[in-house]
Parts: sequence; structure tokens; C-alpha cells
Amino acid sequence: MTRARGRSALRALAIAVLASGLCSVRSEGAEGKRVLIRAGLDSYYDDNILEYSDDQIAAFQQGSSPDRYSILSVDNLELDPALSVALENRIPGGRGWRMTLRGKGTFHDKNQTADFRAASAEWRQSLSRGTSFAIRGYYLPRFYLRQLRDEDAPLVPTQYRRAEFALFIGSLSWRQRITPATSADLAYQFENRDYNAGFVERNSGTHQGEARFAWSRLHGTGSLQIRGGYRLANAKAADGDELPGAPPDDPDVGYHGLLAGLDGRVDLARGITASLGYELGTRDYTSKEPTDRYHYGRRDVSHAVEAGLRWNVWRHCSLIGSYAHQRNSARLGAVAPSSSEVGSYSKNRVGLGIEWSGVLWQETRERESVPDTIEGQ
Repeated sequence: MTRARGRSALRALAIAVLASGLCSVRSEGAEGKRVLIRAGLDSYYDDNILEYSDDQIAAFQQGSSPDRYSILSVDNLELDPALSVALENRIPGGRGWRMTLRGKGTFHDKNQTADFRAASAEWRQSLSRGTSFAIRGYYLPRFYLRQLRDEDAPLVPTQYRRAEFALFIGSLSWRQRITPATSADLAYQFENRDYNAGFVERNSGTHQGEARFAWSRLHGTGSLQIRGGYRLANAKAADGDELPGAPPDDPDVGYHGLLAGLDGRVDLARGITASLGYELGTRDYTSKEPTDRYHYGRRDVSHAVEAGLRWNVWRHCSLIGSYAHQRNSARLGAVAPSSSEVGSYSKNRVGLGIEWSGVLWQETRERESVPDTIEGQ
């Protein structure tokens, strides 16, 4: 780790320590305005950070195609500091609002080329004790995808270039309590990806709709959520230099697909909660050009499982452990090379983190209570 990265880690740790001190203040009051703060520091080991296929990993390890890689290793240790601050106004009758700002960074031990930072903002409006809606915005200014071939680049020294994009996500959701222990959510989000020069044909806008149903107080200690949705990604699929009548030479990464998931939580003991989740996703690529051999007729199916354990060590401090496994299987069309394994990958991710949360400031002091968590973080 470089000296600059070491300083960044120390700053993140200092923020977390400061937050823990602030969160030791006891929380009082059921109504009125208050400022909540949450700071976290997570560490992860990821055995396939750029989601390479087995063939691509073998080529990297053999050094047979060095121009296709800008990383030092396929696996990596990473450090993820995060800080969020929320201003909340609670009004009698369950009404009120909450505005949350959050910043997060991801810093890799060996592959700093994949480091990134992101910020988000949310406004949640409660109309009653059982009804609320939320507006969210998320911005990631630069995310490294991998080295990709630029068809328009000179052959010398290589046509492989760094592919990265800026990502903006805007979403709107509605939450409705159906019974005291049952609630439903409807959500829509739009994602805009804006790639760097050389890969503008991959620019896309993605629409996603999702419905969720949640049950709490199951046997007094558990909760369950099921969700399903649909995604539609429309890609530009052209970089503007096409000659009239010539076959297209740009990939079309547009697709549509289904989403489904199941998440459960259970209290194992006082202060200890276990969670388990599963997610299924499909992608049917919409490319109409047989010359786009890696996307024409392609269909992906992804399975992901994640398990977690949270231990509330002190009143405002928690330790969190997690494990996730993801497997994506790509079935390419008939025009793809028979030996190609592009798009299929598997990865494992193990994490350990620490988190502090509490009240930094509040307007009223009527009675002592445990502070609410910052939703959606």
C-alpha cells in the first residue's frame, strides 16, 4: 500500500473513531428534529475483482496476452470506508421526513487502478405511520470495467484500451404497510452509464421496476422479504464513424431480463443477527447484428448467495461478517467461437467490518430511546 493510500486509510479510521465517540451520546426524544450519523469501515477479500472467466484468468496467469490486463492480480484485498449523515424531522402521527447524505470509497491493496469513490443522497417522506415514499440519487464518477478492444484504435502497439464509465442512478419508491407485520414496496430506477472515449457505443440507459413484500416478527425473532423485477437496458450500439452500407463493427450491450430475490433475517441471541439472501438475474441481449458475435443471441443467467452475521458489541457499535458467492453463466449465440467462455465467471467475497451509529444532535429531549437506524444505507 502506498503512503498516500495509507494516509487515506488513517483518515477513514479517524472518522470512524470520531463517530464512535459522538455515538456514545445517549439518545432522547420521540419527536422533533435530530441529526444522525453512521460511520463504517469494511475490509474484503475478493478472488475475482473484475469478474474474469476461467479462460481469461488462465491467460492472465500465463502472461500470454499482457495488453489485455492492467491489474497485478486477479484477487485482491480492499478497504471500504463509508460515512453517512441524516437530518430527520419527526412529527406526531408518524409523519415527517429524513434527508440522508452518504459517501463511500473502495481502495484496493494491489490493483489501485480499480479504486473508486461514490456519493448518494436520499429524501424519505413519511405520510403516516404506514405510508412513505423516497427519492434517491447515486453518482459514481469513474468505475473501471477492464481492458477492452477498441475496433477503431491502431493495431500498434495494441487495440486494447482502458474502459471505464460514469454512473448515475435515480430512483423513486413507495412503501405501504399492509398489516402491523407486513409491508409492500414498489420502486422504479433509471441508470445512466457514460463511457470514456473509444467506447461510447456502450453508453446506455437502463430502466428497472421492482416490487418487494416483507414480513417481520416471524416467530418473534425473524423477518423475510421476497422481491421481483424487470430490467431493460438500451445501449447506443454505435460510435458515429460507420460508413454507409458497411456492416456494423460496434457491440450492442443492450439487454432485458428478470430479477428475483429472497432475503431472511433471524435473531440468534441478544445482539446477534444472522442473514441469508439469494438473487437470480437473467439477461437476454438484444443485438440484431450477427457480426456482434459476443452479444448476438446471447443469454446470461446469474445466481448469487450472501450470508451475514451482525454482532452489536456495544449500544452503538457493531461487528459485521459476510460471505458472498456469485456465478454467471453466459450462453453465447451460434456465431460466437466454439471455445469462447466470455461472460461466464464465478467469484467469492469474504468481508469483515465495523460500524458505529447514533445521534449527533437533537432538538427535543422528552424521553430516552434507542436511535433509529439510517434507512437504505
